[in-house]
Amino acid sequence: MVKFLSLLTLLLFCMIGQGFAQETSVPKKNSLDEFNRARELAFAGNREEARSICSEILNQNPKFYDARILIGRTYGWDKNFQPGRAELQLVLDEDFDNSDAIFAMIDMEKWAGDPNKAIFYCEYGLSFFPNEEAFLVQKVKLLQDVGEESKSLLVLDELLELNPGSEEGLALMKKYRSSKMVYKAIYQHDYEYFKEPYNRKWHLSSFQLARRNSWGTVIGKINLGDLISDGESFWSREVAKQFEIDAYPRVTKMSYAYLNYGYSPNNLFPKHRAGAELYHKLPEEFGVSAGMRFLQFNSDAGNKNIFIYTASLEKYYRKYWFSFRTYLTPENGNVSQVYWLEARRYLRDSKNYIGLELATGISPDEPRGNFSSPDVYKYKSRKLRLSYQDRLGTDRLLYLLKFGYEREEYRVNEKRKAFSFSVKLSYQF
Repeated sequence: MVKFLSLLTLLLFCMIGQGFAQETSVPKKNSLDEFNRARELAFAGNREEARSICSEILNQNPKFYDARILIGRTYGWDKNFQPGRAELQLVLDEDFDNSDAIFAMIDMEKWAGDPNKAIFYCEYGLSFFPNEEAFLVQKVKLLQDVGEESKSLLVLDELLELNPGSEEGLALMKKYRSSKMVYKAIYQHDYEYFKEPYNRKWHLSSFQLARRNSWGTVIGKINLGDLISDGESFWSREVAKQFEIDAYPRVTKMSYAYLNYGYSPNNLFPKHRAGAELYHKLPEEFGVSAGMRFLQFNSDAGNKNIFIYTASLEKYYRKYWFSFRTYLTPENGNVSQVYWLEARRYLRDSKNYIGLELATGISPDEPRGNFSSPDVYKYKSRKLRLSYQDRLGTDRLLYLLKFGYEREEYRVNEKRKAFSFSVKLSYQF
């Protein structure tokens, strides 16, 4: 009897051990593979089965938010909006800036026939990603749907300022080209001051008119420059004039160009200036550009031509924008090098930000580089600028303020302090 019981116990242990081994030897299903299978089923119309698979995935991994978003979307496809909203809200409660969940919520409210709530979620997404083109495109279309044409064109302006080559933005602009709000009037005044080796004040007023077209943007400019020396009042006896035109044509879906030409009959500005640059968008919100600037100055010895080569790398990251640019000026076997780092922190949206600029040397794209003499590009400098942009009473009117400090060479190994202030007003109509 004892032998029988011992044999029975041994057999039971073997059976349990074999069952446990079989259970633990079964591999767990791969969540990503299961999710891909659920997506295929959902797109094929088998939504209930897709939701069931996603629920199993979430039982194993509650943080697999793509599965919960798919559940929410399939409820929306079935016009079962309340449980769909609930699933998406669960994601946003835990991962509040999940862009996929925000886009899904925008779609949910569109399908439910509530465009105003969809606009709310566009703005919610833009509060985290102010430079996300897809949110801006959605907002433009939704504003059009509710008859807010003026507001939609203001958002469209933001989109095309962010990327002048945006295919969807240009298509929307073409669609609404009959609208009156394709113009922008701009006034900018720059002031710079130094007192070594003599007092000198520099005023530059720029009057600009921009027009948005289906192919891009064109801007006409009249610049008035006034270099005030010792003994002169707020304005000098002679104001120099410069005439410029800028264009930002679309080249491809992911790229656009910058073209510039300027002429001045006065010696304070370059007699001729020209620029050309190609901008290209890269994945992950990166962008690159390369181009050149040309300046021709009049002097007692004749015309002096300056060729400057430039390239930049930029990156958008949520509420931040970073740009690094260099200007290279070859002359007599040497190459003058300028480096420019700019950063912006967006606040409410892409039109409201604070900025910081750190630079070495003189850029041909700043006021100081648009006058003076060709020798200015040889000298070294260190500069710091702070900026702030916001609306002024209405969405159509923007202002931009800049304050700068510079420690610059004016002769070899001799330096001076220079201060600058800039104000810019722009009105869209």
